[in-house]
Amino acid sequence: MPRPLASTAVAGSAVLTRTAVLRAERAADPRHVRRAVNAKRAALLLAPALAVTSSLTLALPANAAPATSSHDQSRDSSMTTAADDAQSFTVARDVEVPVVQTDGMTTTTTVVSYPTIVTKYGVTTQQAEDAISAVLSAGGKRATIVSTALQYMGDPYVEGGASHAGIDCSGLTMVAYAAVGIPLVHYVPSQDAVATTIPESEAQPGDLVVFDNEDHVGIFLGDGIVLQAPHPGDPVDIVPVYPNAHHFARLLPAGE
Repeated sequence: MPRPLASTAVAGSAVLTRTAVLRAERAADPRHVRRAVNAKRAALLLAPALAVTSSLTLALPANAAPATSSHDQSRDSSMTTAADDAQSFTVARDVEVPVVQTDGMTTTTTVVSYPTIVTKYGVTTQQAEDAISAVLSAGGKRATIVSTALQYMGDPYVEGGASHAGIDCSGLTMVAYAAVGIPLVHYVPSQDAVATTIPESEAQPGDLVVFDNEDHVGIFLGDGIVLQAPHPGDPVDIVPVYPNAHHFARLLPAGE
């Protein structure tokens, strides 16, 4: 019995010794050294790339625009372009617009103040003021429609919204026309369906300007400009009549 134990101990020592020799030879082999160096170098190169990827993911904006729904199609590719993203707004604060009214005998001039007037695509603040002044001075339901919509000037676009917290294109026209007792469905095609298409030459302030594909709607202010809630990321603003295929539509009864 003692001899087999001694033999086993010797065999174990031999195995351990042989393993140590193999490891030493492998470590000294240039091929293994080169592989180890290359593996270490790859790890060093990969680490910065992983760090960059991580930082880019964390840097994504928290307020990224939500996906659109079928409720209101006022954005889409027809409205959003690379140039659009680069286009800056002209924002005028505390704008005072003169309103001239007459009863046939006396003329009264009052001043209506707007905290914000937002214009874009070449429309000047003065052009917007003049158009607003003209429609408000004319009075009537058209003045009410426009003045109601102007209360949302500068408010953010929110899909499906119809309040100062956020409003979309058909929401803006809906609240504006509700002020004169005309209820509208919060949906561009439905609004266009109940309106009467008119030629541009007959368009008056307060009439609708609708994309032919019914993706968007705005309120005509006269003088070739439109009040609108454009798309996510942009506030309610005043722009030129759309370059997209469009038509004018009237909701007011004849003569109003």
